[in-house]
Amino acid sequence: MPMHTKMLHKLNQRFGEDEILRTAKHADAFAPGRQLNADVVLRKGAAFYKSLQAFVEKMPGSMRESVRSVIYHALTSKPAKPIVFSWAPAYDHELTIWETTCGISVLYKSRYPADGAPKRTDGKD
Repeated sequence: MPMHTKMLHKLNQRFGEDEILRTAKHADAFAPGRQLNADVVLRKGAAFYKSLQAFVEKMPGSMRESVRSVIYHALTSKPAKPIVFSWAPAYDHELTIWETTCGISVLYKSRYPADGAPKRTDGKD
């Protein structure tokens, strides 16, 4: 869990008030039709790159696309809007987004990153 918290801290730095204008220069990486991935936020050799990429790949497609579009909206707003990302443990995947005049908050809930999906009860595992 500590690595997960550090990863969120790094994301919040990149999309925070101090770096949002620099990050906004890469808005096209989040344009419609693009895949959400860690490449724009972290170098492939960075400490949290693999963890972030694995986390993004486990997200359901609808939520991955929603997060991508929120990022694109924030980065292309005039002026660009900071984003605060947070995570909480949950049984299922959940996504809560709220926007104010000064920024956007994204709360994503899921199982702990190391947890597998629950066993199916219909015998179709």
